[in-house]
Amino acid sequence: MKENSMLRLLIVFPFVLLAACASQVKQNTIILDYSDFGPQVIAGEVVGMEWWQWQSHGEPRPAAYDIKIVVFQDIPLTEVKKLYPVNPDMKKDYRYLKYEKALDFLNSKIDDDVMEKVTSVLEITRTKLISEFNK
Repeated sequence: MKENSMLRLLIVFPFVLLAACASQVKQNTIILDYSDFGPQVIAGEVVGMEWWQWQSHGEPRPAAYDIKIVVFQDIPLTEVKKLYPVNPDMKKDYRYLKYEKALDFLNSKIDDDVMEKVTSVLEITRTKLISEFNK
């Protein structure tokens, strides 16, 4: 009977460990919308232009691009890119931003306070990041 219990443990343990690692990875990333970093005129500084990264330019008429920003901390960029790969065929466009760089950017633009509406969006984004990563 003990052998069966030990065998089950040996079979189940890797799956438990894997689940724990996956949970840790999810805690080290947050996915936000491009617009959470303000309009393209400022967001472009830190996350690139607001059109598909696989295109050389945007559409002549305004188009909606579903670009996501993956902010990460304590996980290698290579791992983040595996979790959230860019895929032009599926129109999956992820931009990757380290937590510290995101906070520096947000703090700087909030301090500039050029437009109240934009500053408000940036403050909300900063609050999301701080609450997510400082649990």
